[in-house]
Amino acid sequence: MLGEYAWGAGALAYLYRQVGIASRAEAKGVAGCLTLLQCWIYDHFPTLRPSRLEPRELEQGQAGAFRWRGTAPRSSKRRDAQMLAYYRQAIDSLTPQSVSWTPYGRSPHLTVRRTLYQGLLRFAEIAEYYDPTRCLRQLGYVQGVPYPPERPLVVRRPASTLGYSLSYQFVYDSYWNNLGAHSVHLDLFSTQIRRRPWEFAESYMSWYIRHSHPHILSDSRPVDDISDANTVSKIIFYIICIKLFITNMYLNCMVFYYSCHARCGLRYLP
Repeated sequence: MLGEYAWGAGALAYLYRQVGIASRAEAKGVAGCLTLLQCWIYDHFPTLRPSRLEPRELEQGQAGAFRWRGTAPRSSKRRDAQMLAYYRQAIDSLTPQSVSWTPYGRSPHLTVRRTLYQGLLRFAEIAEYYDPTRCLRQLGYVQGVPYPPERPLVVRRPASTLGYSLSYQFVYDSYWNNLGAHSVHLDLFSTQIRRRPWEFAESYMSWYIRHSHPHILSDSRPVDDISDANTVSKIIFYIICIKLFITNMYLNCMVFYYSCHARCGLRYLP
């Protein structure tokens, strides 16, 4: 029974939903497979890795997360405040050269075809949209304006986490198992990158600026104004998550097939 379900797709759908909930103003925590998100951050953003943490070679059969195994530093109010200031500056100072655009190789979709799936990922009653046209540079292709996402039937994103709701009218499990009909054909949508790994189409940046933010925070409030060390730690996490998601570098399915060893072409979780 366990081998019949796509556990990776379920974990990713659940993580998407939980990060969305965690972005609300009154959120005080976050759930989901945070190890996956943390490893994805380390893979793509070397400047956001903890100091003295370097990737390790994987042994046969090990999950991708083992590349970053190490000991986390102890937390303190003063240290967390310093880390908040550091991450604010580090994320707002990111340049194309400081991003690892293809940490899984130039054409990961040739190894894991499920990476090109376009549609809804489902975990029980949770359904989240996945679209590889939002992260084409991770696949070695020029980034263009992505396809419009499928519109949810119900959307409620209040400041409180209690009223957060997102649902779609139709969720077809058959889409997941019919990859040929529900995947992006890269060569029809874009062209392969030939010069710089961060190449984008001429129309992309104007679209990006309309739908995103050049910087994370415009708040000039000093870090010392935040008195709760736990709150500071959460803010650090939220800043990273929100920045990564609004820059349209969505989690790549391939990351978690390597991390969770999920098998492709299986059913969604019921």
